[in-house]
Amino acid sequence: MYQLFGMDVSPYSVKVRAFMRYKGLAHDWLLRNQRNEAAFRAHAKLPLIPLLVTPEGQALQDSTPIMSYLEQTHAIPTATLADAAQNFLSYALEEAADEWLVKAMFHYRWNYEADRLDASMRIASASVAADVDPSAYAEKIAAFLMTRREPLGCTSANADALEAQLDETALRLDQHLAEQAFIFGNTLSFADFGLASMFFQLLSDPTPRARLAKLGHIHRWVDAVMSGATHATNTAQEWSAFSSTLVPFIEHLLLHTYLPWARANAAHAANGEHFTVHIQGHELSQTAQKYPAKSWLTLQSRWHALSDGDRDRADSYLNGLAEAMA
Repeated sequence: MYQLFGMDVSPYSVKVRAFMRYKGLAHDWLLRNQRNEAAFRAHAKLPLIPLLVTPEGQALQDSTPIMSYLEQTHAIPTATLADAAQNFLSYALEEAADEWLVKAMFHYRWNYEADRLDASMRIASASVAADVDPSAYAEKIAAFLMTRREPLGCTSANADALEAQLDETALRLDQHLAEQAFIFGNTLSFADFGLASMFFQLLSDPTPRARLAKLGHIHRWVDAVMSGATHATNTAQEWSAFSSTLVPFIEHLLLHTYLPWARANAAHAANGEHFTVHIQGHELSQTAQKYPAKSWLTLQSRWHALSDGDRDRADSYLNGLAEAMA
């Protein structure tokens, strides 16, 4: 049986858990805590979750590679879209969730006091023994994670940009989900798991939960994806079946937000330079991050691996994509 070390407050952990539920894979969900730290360290190369241990004892970390491995080894039901151009957009949206939407999630969780207290207590309570007061550990967790705000770009100077971008992203996504079950119609994809895992976190924290309270279609979709979405039909659909509401969403999140930021970050990542990028009327400044730059290169490789026809079709789906990926 698979073992999955993670925590409910980790978007990447719940993403893999939802993916395994969708695949119908039996697994033990192991909250990483002091009681199983020795077992975790016996397999983990890095002190990061999620950690998946296969029945054969192979250890995998990093949510996207884990999901890619499971997609290859357990092909049915699939999360790969039959249309290669749509499938590229699905992976791009997952990357946008992992590397961009995480900023808004982290901003709310560790900059707002109510959210910080709530999240740190949830982490501490899951980590210590049942008879131990988690308060002191919660304070240490909060103090440490607050030091990660600036490297991630979650500063007070960027607060307006992050909140405005999330508001617009959520509004357009909710409008799309009013018409469709999932991002690409009736078919589950990597995009659903990446995006839903971030919104799962946003809906678990007091401040963004209040801001997203009226977007009921997002709530329904998050619940479906996190539970494994067994009602997904996985029947291929024409782009025209869902494009009228999907295009405004991906134009905002991909074309005008994530991809410009990803390109700018990658251009400055080698030397860890500080950079500023203009995103739809907002200015966002931060020190360049190396891991998102690596993810950007991977996404570019996926783009160049497409056939000429598939790239042309993807650009026809999202006008300007070819230029953004060049």
